[in-house]
Amino acid sequence: MNMPIDKNKKWIASVHQSIDQLGEEVKASIMKPAGMGCASDLLALCEQCLGGKIETIEDLVRGWNIAREKRGIKGSWEFAGETISSTLQACGCPLVRSGMVELHPVQCYCSQGMMETIFSLVAKRKIEVDIKRSIGRGDDVCEFVVKL
Repeated sequence: MNMPIDKNKKWIASVHQSIDQLGEEVKASIMKPAGMGCASDLLALCEQCLGGKIETIEDLVRGWNIAREKRGIKGSWEFAGETISSTLQACGCPLVRSGMVELHPVQCYCSQGMMETIFSLVAKRKIEVDIKRSIGRGDDVCEFVVKL
């Protein structure tokens, strides 16, 4: 048993519970910026998987799909007209996957903020991501739609 890690997990769980008492817009305004910090890590991972710099949304999607496959995360990003969608069979958050953080519905806003940040960086304009379904909110899959 690791006391500092267990204590940290309990503290994070209580923060999540507190945030969950707020309205949806406030929850999103708190959690989306938390995900922004993960965007640079994911971008670097995608570039590593591609073996070079990401220049386009197509590069990002290809690198992200390779990274997911290497990590055993079932699901992929797919282009559909003016949108890109992804359906995942498991939460992709590395903190949840590692067991450092218990899955909580407010974390979906964190993932949304990370996705909006990374797609916006590559597109060089503001991109919005919709959460259609979420394991953290009780659905059987996570489904995100990126509006290009």
